[in-house]
Amino acid sequence: MLRFGNLGYFEIGGWKELESLSQHGLSLVGHRSIDVSFCPQLHSLETEEAELQPDKVSLVESLWICGCERLNRLPKVLHKLTFLTVMSISGCENLEYLVDEKEDNKSMNSTLCVFEDLNIYHCRSLMSLSSKGHKNICNQLQLLRTCDCSKLSCLFSDTKLPTTLKSLQIDRCPELECIAQEFDETACLESILIECSGIKSLPQGLDKLIHLQEIRLRECSNWFLLKNVSCLQLPPTSELSQLMVVEILEPFQSAWSASPPFENYATKIYRLLVEWGLHRLTSLQELTIRGGGCSNVVSFPEEGIGMMLPPSLTSIRLSNFENLEFIFSEGFQGLGTLRNLFIYSCPKLTYLLEKAMLLSLGYLYILFCPLLKEECSSDKGREWSKISHIPRAQIDFKSVIPRESD
Repeated sequence: MLRFGNLGYFEIGGWKELESLSQHGLSLVGHRSIDVSFCPQLHSLETEEAELQPDKVSLVESLWICGCERLNRLPKVLHKLTFLTVMSISGCENLEYLVDEKEDNKSMNSTLCVFEDLNIYHCRSLMSLSSKGHKNICNQLQLLRTCDCSKLSCLFSDTKLPTTLKSLQIDRCPELECIAQEFDETACLESILIECSGIKSLPQGLDKLIHLQEIRLRECSNWFLLKNVSCLQLPPTSELSQLMVVEILEPFQSAWSASPPFENYATKIYRLLVEWGLHRLTSLQELTIRGGGCSNVVSFPEEGIGMMLPPSLTSIRLSNFENLEFIFSEGFQGLGTLRNLFIYSCPKLTYLLEKAMLLSLGYLYILFCPLLKEECSSDKGREWSKISHIPRAQIDFKSVIPRESD
């Protein structure tokens, strides 16, 4: 399929024999949006006309490339696309760099590239989002998403994130151990989401991120190597609206493994957050904690340490605390806006917090907590009186309030 739109839209899709644009006299010149998809033989987007008319090719505002398996480089004129704000690349198995370091682009400078939204998916040969000598290719970036890039080992060659970056999302990048050395004081980061990747630790200077609203860390198997958990220090004036400190996936450890016990590091990270004081997050609305590896925790919040939860919380999710026995009511004092409480996979949990702390609750969900399930039974459970007023409650996928009809 080949289509030219009236408003400068250029689309090529499903052209299986296409190897290069110049081969068929096609050009990037004069278009505001370029979409090239499912051209498995395409290896080059270069066109002679683009080289000769850089002023006309610079009008491109969005570039979408998908399913071009043989494509090994982006256009040389990429740095001349001064209006380019969105770029999305997916399924380009042969692409190693956004800018080929072998190209002699002496004219490139740090002020040209202005794209703000960069999405990279399923590019399994990609090693870096820039190349040596072209480190400022993303100097205006605001949103960065990378997913399923199995060889990606470096985001930017200067190991710094663009200070303009607001959202960072990394998923399934097992070779990426570090996103940056340190957060800059002028950083605009609002959201950090890292999942199923090789990240060993967050950069130093998390306390500098005064705009941070959301942290999600999920199933990063290298976290058990973490030696300095102080990188999780949160800013005292943070305005986080969501915080997820989720289970750090325990890697397989054989009998010959010399790695330190995973539990030690999971416990350290949990302990650091407790000692720092979640009550400081005065805008926090959603809190999710998975306690995998924290076998010494028998209450939440832990009894006797004086920990209080932020009164702004509206939703709490607790899961995978293998030895958690009860929820400590004093830590929930002042939570008059708590609407949702989710509790998963806490096999020893027997007691909920006091009824007075549950009066504002609109939804209770309990899953795989056999002892608590028994205690919340409407006919003989000792905890039933605490939850009978809640408009909606579910236990092990079954609605108990309102009761499901038999």
